[in-house]
Amino acid sequence: MEQTIKKSRFVATVGRAQNPVAAREFVARVKEEHPGASHNCYAFVACAPGGTDTGFGDDGEVSGTSGKPMLSLLENRGIGEIVAVVSRYYGGTRLGTGGLVRAYSGILRDALSELSVKLQVPVRRGRVTFSHAHENSMRILFGKAGVTITDIERGEMISFVIEAPATTADGLEEEIASRTRGEHGIEWTGKS
Repeated sequence: MEQTIKKSRFVATVGRAQNPVAAREFVARVKEEHPGASHNCYAFVACAPGGTDTGFGDDGEVSGTSGKPMLSLLENRGIGEIVAVVSRYYGGTRLGTGGLVRAYSGILRDALSELSVKLQVPVRRGRVTFSHAHENSMRILFGKAGVTITDIERGEMISFVIEAPATTADGLEEEIASRTRGEHGIEWTGKS
């Protein structure tokens, strides 16, 4: 995304960053791609929306006129794992503090409007082993809870390898124990 405002050219570059290290590496790459830019201001939310792995930088612009408004925009949009850099090629006309805020926020807002966002739900992986008599009950429970069965092993007992939304995982353990009268539970193997 690119715009010219009062002879200054602004170029917005947006990418994915799952952690602050990845965000800073992205910022460094964009700076290398725009060596002639007078400023490469950035903001990132390198975690799930609402998390604390956030950051911003004004790269020499008047403090609070670029990076902070960009971060506020990202946070208000509820987007996570994102990093944005706006590169400014100074055109000789000063924009003033209000003009800088509008320019940096505006180009980022436009770039975000063209962005394809994908919802990611954190999941817990686990294994549930139970008797054949409970298979139908487990399938119904998992269907209602949004649990995905990724593998099934059959023998004397049945084992489902599952992926459960992290928000429902604790309640799932209680429900399995209730449906099997405490005979079976989940062995959690990981998160994503």
